[in-house]
Amino acid sequence: MTSRRGVLSGLATVAVAGVAGCSALPFGSDEQDGPDDVSLSPDMIGSIEWPASPFPITVPAKIADSHEERARELLAAVPEDPDVPNSAVAASLQSDRAHAADRLTEAFAEPWPREQLSEWRSRREAAATVRGAYRAAIGEDDAETVANRRETLREVLHSFIAAHEYRASSPIEAVLAHAPLEDLIADCRRRVRPTPVYPSSPVSDPFQAGDAVGRVEHAQATLTDARQLREAYLSERTDHPSQWSQLIESSDRLRFAVHRTQSSVREFLDADERPFRADLSGTAGRWLYDDAKRRVESAVEDHDANRADGNYATAVVEAGQALAAIEAFRTVIDGLREGAYQETVTAESVRQTAARAREALEAIETAEDRRLAALIARPALGVFAYGADMIEDGYADPIRMQAELARAELYARAVPAATAFVLARLESGTGR
Repeated sequence: MTSRRGVLSGLATVAVAGVAGCSALPFGSDEQDGPDDVSLSPDMIGSIEWPASPFPITVPAKIADSHEERARELLAAVPEDPDVPNSAVAASLQSDRAHAADRLTEAFAEPWPREQLSEWRSRREAAATVRGAYRAAIGEDDAETVANRRETLREVLHSFIAAHEYRASSPIEAVLAHAPLEDLIADCRRRVRPTPVYPSSPVSDPFQAGDAVGRVEHAQATLTDARQLREAYLSERTDHPSQWSQLIESSDRLRFAVHRTQSSVREFLDADERPFRADLSGTAGRWLYDDAKRRVESAVEDHDANRADGNYATAVVEAGQALAAIEAFRTVIDGLREGAYQETVTAESVRQTAARAREALEAIETAEDRRLAALIARPALGVFAYGADMIEDGYADPIRMQAELARAELYARAVPAATAFVLARLESGTGR
């Protein structure tokens, strides 16, 4: 088992290594003009090979297939050229239907099958929304159906939660298997609320009616996914005792560790102004500091909220994310003190920062548990997906893009040590 001293030493080493490397970071060049002349392209960011899915079993393909089948069934009930009295409504329905149909064949941005299910649920909702709006526009009133579905879903959801005992073959698998279920439960809870309200006169407001129908459809899909993922996991494991007590105890230890570690940067989190003598305006350092600080605040708040709500598997993952975010923030602070992240941003500096971030993300494969490391690293992995999209859509600012990539690098470098620390807390008391 990883010792506490060893893990803490690893976390400290991340900070030292980050500072030592800052003075050599090629964030500027005398050979190019300032950021106003920098033109970005997606190939500057490049792509990364995502780690294997952290879900402990293969997600059954039939789950996604059922979403696609249901979405196509819903769209088939809506004519491609809807014949409704209001021509403006007809045009909107036609456009919405075409868009929903196009989405069914789009490629997925997420490589993990479990996260692809989220996109399928969204596509299914879009199809249900169109169908609900169409039915309202032709005079069909689905108010009672929507209300009954919501009530039934609430009852089934409560039964599912009551039976949710965090059964798994080990504490780490309890986290990997049940954190996604907690997310699905929370999402379903939000969607079974009676909002948006189904309108009293649906023909007068068909699109609000459609939104209400689509939201209930999404809730149904979400709860079905939670049940099927749990059943699939349990059917693959012959021994799956309740890990409830172990997750609570581990979460207790991690909560103290997160807040103790957060205290090391408390003065910076509480400061209204950036506490540096250098003028950071117009530099990647300004965005990097602000974003890294915000990420710490958000990660700790999310961890505390999920733990308070009893989402212990999610809280364990978010403890690791909070620790990595704090370590990245500390490295940013030390780097800025040494004068890093303050030189002119160039096309080459963005390219090299992206290369370092990719290298740092590849290192998570060396973590003590690669599945847990992948979950903790998720915030950094996403930078490459939305970064390339922002550049392609023309929304990327060179300075901010370099800051985002630098944050991804520093965060990723903290992931292996944070993973080891969390794993040690999970394994405490298990006899390992």
